[in-house]
Amino acid sequence: MATPQVQNDPIYGLAHLYISGMNISAASTTVLAIAPGQCRDSNDVIDMPIGFPNLQGNVIPAIQVQNYYSPLFINSAVNGANGLDAGTLAASTNYAIWVIGDSRGYKNVAGLLSLTSNAAPLLPLGYDSLRLIGMVTTDGSAHFLNSNILNAVNLKAFYLQPEASVLAAGNATTFTAIDLSTPIPTTTDKNVIAYLDVLFTPAAIGDYVQFRPTGSTATAGLNTIFGVAAGTPQRQFLTVFCGVGSSKPEIDYLVSSSSDAVTVLVTGYSFTTT
Repeated sequence: MATPQVQNDPIYGLAHLYISGMNISAASTTVLAIAPGQCRDSNDVIDMPIGFPNLQGNVIPAIQVQNYYSPLFINSAVNGANGLDAGTLAASTNYAIWVIGDSRGYKNVAGLLSLTSNAAPLLPLGYDSLRLIGMVTTDGSAHFLNSNILNAVNLKAFYLQPEASVLAAGNATTFTAIDLSTPIPTTTDKNVIAYLDVLFTPAAIGDYVQFRPTGSTATAGLNTIFGVAAGTPQRQFLTVFCGVGSSKPEIDYLVSSSSDAVTVLVTGYSFTTT
């Protein structure tokens, strides 16, 4: 895997390792869009702008009619800058989304996709700077699903847009695993925190739903939502540590009655390791 070369003189800008803007969305099933914004590279040496002037004063992508700032598009069918670093887009696979730049200013800032299993992307010729800004998952047809946005405050936290559904109307009365490997890159790290958007419909007042990391045998002190009105859906956001099941992140859940129903969406996740 290519290693970035030594960069040129530092360009001092905003706060340490900041990310401003650069939200990620799926422009189509095979194309991603990075919204205008700016970030520091991973070495905190240069600023890498999208939709703002570069070192030469040029705005890339160019400003459109009525002062509209265009996003930067990453086409997964292309290899190289604003595409996939190597190979072809695979089905049911997690990809890292990088912004890449040239500290000399000759190459325009670009986007780049690379497998999350790669420590760094294969940089195209002329690029020496990079920054991870998010991740994205493909479905069984090699189409983009949820994009995971790096939180600029917590450099190990990612937010999903849109939220990813991992359980619909679940009613298991014994602890049952929920597979989180679609929204969260497959990992055997036990220090992953999942941020959940939970919709619980109790059959009776006092019914409950509980969550715990897969592999845990704990029965006390669990994340629990109690029903306040029979048959009335109630929504709550929870933070749950993930366990590891079959080499992928999982959590367990149960409801107190098979007449209950719980729907779970993942809004984001973070890593607690250094």
